[in-house]
Amino acid sequence: MIMRYLVFILLFSTIYSEKFVYSVGFRLLNVGQATISSTIEDESSININTLIKSNKFLDRLYRVRDQIDLVVDAGDYSLKKIEKNIVEGNWKQNYSAQIDSNKNIISNANLIQNDKLLFDPISVLYSLRTKDLKSNDKYEYHILGEDEIKSLTTEVRNNETVKVPAGKYNCIKVVPYSNDEKNIFKENGYMTVWFSNDKKKIPVKIELKTNIGNLVLKLKKILP
Repeated sequence: MIMRYLVFILLFSTIYSEKFVYSVGFRLLNVGQATISSTIEDESSININTLIKSNKFLDRLYRVRDQIDLVVDAGDYSLKKIEKNIVEGNWKQNYSAQIDSNKNIISNANLIQNDKLLFDPISVLYSLRTKDLKSNDKYEYHILGEDEIKSLTTEVRNNETVKVPAGKYNCIKVVPYSNDEKNIFKENGYMTVWFSNDKKKIPVKIELKTNIGNLVLKLKKILP
């Protein structure tokens, strides 16, 4: 068992242990920094952590500290556990849930019946990185909100050249939309992603549509 785990670490640590650092823009202003990182938890699980922080200037007007911690399946990136600690101005949200072995949702000692693989928008991002993204391809996901499940389709659009602080990239644009014409992510926003058009499929640019407007994340650097 130990040898098997060591082989797993050697083969996959370079793929799953990474940290993306982004500038955060709002209405042409640089308002903060965001990070998305992933690490191996064990042979079957990966930790994904995201943090969006407003800078000192914006903190005086509208402090943002959005932290989401996920434990996902190492094979398909479906959720095993999620914790959210959101601070946006005077609005705060704390939410946690676990997905049991039968796919049911356990949150605040309540059990919600479920039979679908569940995802968070960030775990969808990682799932899409494993796909052979071609124009007009569509992938469907079930997104876990605050004790609710929404159906989501992601569609691969055209290639675009994207310039970010980390450099210039040829990218594949992927856009999500709701299957029932309702808001997709009440808590997380509407997320469009530009992936580098190569084997790594680096999330070079991310646009989040939120209740206060669009936040644009642009890649600054990648850390091991």
